[in-house]
Parts: sequence; C-alpha cells; structure tokens
Amino acid sequence: MRPSAVFVRRVMRCLRLLAVVAVFALSMESLGQSSDMPSLGDLARKQREKQEKNKASAAKPKKVVTDEDMPAHAADEDVPPSDGPHEEMSVERSATDVLQSGDQFKSAIARQKGIIAGLKARVDKFNGSIHFVEANASRNGVEYNKLQAHKQQEVERLQGQLDEQKRDLEQMQEKARKAGYGSAVWDP
Repeated sequence: MRPSAVFVRRVMRCLRLLAVVAVFALSMESLGQSSDMPSLGDLARKQREKQEKNKASAAKPKKVVTDEDMPAHAADEDVPPSDGPHEEMSVERSATDVLQSGDQFKSAIARQKGIIAGLKARVDKFNGSIHFVEANASRNGVEYNKLQAHKQQEVERLQGQLDEQKRDLEQMQEKARKAGYGSAVWDP
C-alpha cells in the first residue's frame, strides 16, 4: 500500500470516530433537555408555590376568650368599636403541641434527676474517702489532713450544687404541675 492511502484511511477513521462522538454527544444533550420532563428546579418551584398556597388558604385557629382575658370593669364607652377583625388574644394549643410540651417536660425532668444522681454519687464518694489522722501519728500527717480538708471543702461545694439542682428540679416539677400535666410527666 502506498503511504498516501494509509494516510487517507487514518484520516477517514478519525472523521468517522469524530462523527460518531458528535452524534452521541448531541443525542445525550437532547435527552437531557427533553421537553417532556420539567427540570428539577421547575419541580421545586412548583412544589414551593403549592405549599405557599396551602399555607395561605389554611384556616386560622379559632379565638378562645376566657374569664381571665376579660377586664374586671367595662372599658371606656367613648371608644367606638372597630369594624376590623379582632386581634387574637389567646390561641388553643393543638394536641401535638401539648404532647410535645409534655415530652419536653418529662425529658428535662429526667435529665435533671440524672444530674442530681451523678452529683449525689460524687458527694457520697468524697465523703467515703475523707479520713483524718492524728498529726503526730504519721510522718506526713499534717499534709494528709490538709488534703482531707480540701476534700471536705469540695464536698461542701458539691453539696451546694446538689441543693441548687434539687431546687431547679422542684421548680420544673411545679411548672409541669401548673401546666396541667399529670404525675407521669412531672415524676417520671
């Protein structure tokens, strides 16, 4: 074969390969931009618009007025009543809000009880390890007693923290009681 024929064949192969790659690339691009399927951004935009419409059309919760919300005496009679909608003074809590709040109270109280149990264990451990000796009975008696006095101060500090945590627990439990939750919540 002549060298020019070999060159022509190579060029033709390259051109065929280039044509196949171009056709493949164009077909893939046309699949990606198919007019049948909306883009992901369009779908997200439509979904967001649908959610906004649902929020706008959702019914507002009904207003509940109790005796506590009413003033003790009549308001000034000179002020004309407004024709606009009344402001909502209180909103009923939904069942999920009540359950969530109850679970929150319960977990906070349980967490507080865990903190108290941990502090009590540390106080008991320190109290069990405090042993004073006679200063003259051993070579390092004075230093040992200083260390024991330091431990005793640490116990007093921890006892103060323990008392504070117990007060916090009592306040949490009282708050849960006043919110109307039963003993299953405030005393888990």
